[in-house]
Amino acid sequence: MNLSETTRTLLRLVETRSGIPVNVEPDPSLPVGTLAKVVVARGTLNLHRVSYRPDSSLAPDYLICKQAGYILRLFDTPPEKRFDFAGSSEGVAAVERLVNAHPVAKMVPPEALPKFCQILYDGLMFHLRSIPVGMRVDRWLATEFPALAESQKASALREVQDSVTTLAPQHRQVSPQKMFDATQAISAAFASFWAGRLNQPQLALPFKAAGYFQAGQELLSIWESTPDIAENDRAIIDGWAEKLGIAGWYQWVPYSAPK
Repeated sequence: MNLSETTRTLLRLVETRSGIPVNVEPDPSLPVGTLAKVVVARGTLNLHRVSYRPDSSLAPDYLICKQAGYILRLFDTPPEKRFDFAGSSEGVAAVERLVNAHPVAKMVPPEALPKFCQILYDGLMFHLRSIPVGMRVDRWLATEFPALAESQKASALREVQDSVTTLAPQHRQVSPQKMFDATQAISAAFASFWAGRLNQPQLALPFKAAGYFQAGQELLSIWESTPDIAENDRAIIDGWAEKLGIAGWYQWVPYSAPK
């Protein structure tokens, strides 16, 4: 794997700060829309695993560096304040109630409903967990590693465009209103963040036209008013969840360091 010097520098930084090695590998089986993921070392897993989707149109370095940034934010948090974001039975039950009260429940075979609910739940929770912290990581990467600027821009534009496609009617029709609104508010915050950074205000226009611009601005206000230190990442996520009406849909579990 031919990684850039910037990527190698960041991976060394992760290993130095965490005291744990990092394994990086391509993974063509990643879900559609997921360009990269990280599994942080914990319990019996004695290494950090970073995987990325092979794509000839997008070099993997920025994707790998962003995942490294997530690891660094965890280990920049004091040990007693390190927590993992995890699902909860209360959250899944809330989604099941919303789905059962939505017309989509009659469109999905009864035996497939639990899996359908889980997919909707996992998607929203991933969005809530990854976007606000990812924006912190991206701002840091832009400042400290400008060599990533072009690939970072390309990835951000791609992600904004992908999120715009979810505004289509067919997505609204299969998602309960509360979940759809929460997802689009988060996407609007993300689009507005990059609209400002790239000086491309048009990026946020689809969300303004769809009525989600103000909700995105309210999330951004929480993000901007919270001091940028790693231990505040939980507070930002909790603040967003409260604003979106989905507080209590997840839990914070104390991080279990590798044995």
